[in-house]
Amino acid sequence: MRNFSVLLLFVGWLTGGLSLAYAQSTDVPLALSAKIEGNDKAMAITLVFDREVEVAPQLLNHPWRLVLDFQRLGFGFEIDQADWSGFATDMRWGDMSDVNSRIIFEMDKPFSIVQVDTRKNAKNDTFSLIFSLNHSDSDTFNAAMIDNMRTNAVVQRSSKSDRLGVSSKLNKTKKFTVVIDPGHGGIDPGAVGRGRTLEKEIVLAFSKELKARFDEEGDVDAILTRDSDVFISLNDRVQFARQSNADLFISIHADSIREKYVRGATVYTISDKASDSVAARIAESENRADEIGGINFADEPEDVADILVDLARRETLGFSVQFARLAVSKLKEETKMIKNPHRHAGFRVLRAPDVPSVLIELGYLSNAEDEKQLKQAPWRAKIVDKIAESVTRFAELSGRRLSVANGKSN
Repeated sequence: MRNFSVLLLFVGWLTGGLSLAYAQSTDVPLALSAKIEGNDKAMAITLVFDREVEVAPQLLNHPWRLVLDFQRLGFGFEIDQADWSGFATDMRWGDMSDVNSRIIFEMDKPFSIVQVDTRKNAKNDTFSLIFSLNHSDSDTFNAAMIDNMRTNAVVQRSSKSDRLGVSSKLNKTKKFTVVIDPGHGGIDPGAVGRGRTLEKEIVLAFSKELKARFDEEGDVDAILTRDSDVFISLNDRVQFARQSNADLFISIHADSIREKYVRGATVYTISDKASDSVAARIAESENRADEIGGINFADEPEDVADILVDLARRETLGFSVQFARLAVSKLKEETKMIKNPHRHAGFRVLRAPDVPSVLIELGYLSNAEDEKQLKQAPWRAKIVDKIAESVTRFAELSGRRLSVANGKSN
C-alpha cells in the first residue's frame, strides 16, 4: 500500500453564495461535495473542500471501512447513493468532538489504497482530494490496518475532559451527582423517526431540560456527557461517569424497532442475558454506536476481572435495579409505558462496575404517536419532573447528601 499514512495538505478558497457565508460564519473548512466512481475491482473517491485541511486516514474492519479524520469541518453536501459506482456501500459524516470531524466510507469487500492525489480546481478555486482504491484480500487489508494503528494520528485530539465538556468543579462537589448521557451524537444520528426526527437531537434537547431542572433546584449536581452535537464513544461515556464520581448514570434514548405498533417508555439495566428479544435487539443496536463512529475496539481498555470488581458490579447492579423500579413507578404516573417496562440486556454503556446505571428509552421513534409526543415540550417537561423525582428519592434512599448549601442531608 502506497501513500497511506502520508499527511495530506491542500489549500483553497470558496467563491460565492451560501457555502461561503457558512464557512465564514463557522470559521472552519467546508466539505463541498463527494463523488464515488468505479467498479467491483477499482474505484475512486473524490472529496472537494474550500480551503487547506489536514486529514489522517485509517482502515477498520468488520465491516471494511475507510475512515478519514479531520480537524473540525463544516459539511455543505448531500449524497445520492444512486449516483455511486464501485464497491462502497455507505457513507457517514459528522463531528467527533468540538474540534474533530470524521468521514467514513463503508465497503462490501477488502481494499487497498493505491494512490492519494490532490488537485487544485482553478475554475472555482477549490481543491479535490482523490483516493484511488483497489479490491484486495483480507490478509492484505488486515496487515495495512495493523500497520496504520502503529502510527501516530495526524489530527490532534483534545483531552477527554475537553471533549466531554467536563467543568473544573468535577470531583470537588459534595452533592449527589447524576451524569446524564444523551445517546448518540455527531457522526452517529441514532434512530430516525417516521417524520425524520433524529434521535441524537431529541435526546440532547431532553437531557438539557433535565439538567436545567436539577440546576434550578440546586439539590443535585447534574452533568451532561455532551452538550452539543458531537460523537462520544461508549467507553468514554462510562469512564466519564466514573471520573465524575457519579452516584447515578442515566443514558437517554429514543430508539426505533421493527414493530411499529410498540410504543411507550422503557427503563433498562445491564445483564449478560437479555430479558426478551426486543431488549436484545435494542442492546445490539445501541452497542453498534462505536462501529458507526469508526471506533477501533482494540483501543478499548479491558475490564479488570477479579473478585473485588465482580462484587462491586453485583452491588452496583442492585442499586441500578432499585433506581429503575423507582423510575418506572414515577413515569407510569405521566406517560404510557411499554409492557414489562423494566427490562435488561447487555448494554455496553451501562457497564461501569461502581456507578449505578440505567438506560431510559423515552419512547420509540418508529411509532408515529411516540415521535409526535417526543417533540412536544409540555410532555417532555412532565417526564423531566418524574425522572427528577426518581433521582431525588433514590438519593434519599441511598443516604447521600442532597444539598450542602442548604444544610440538607440524610
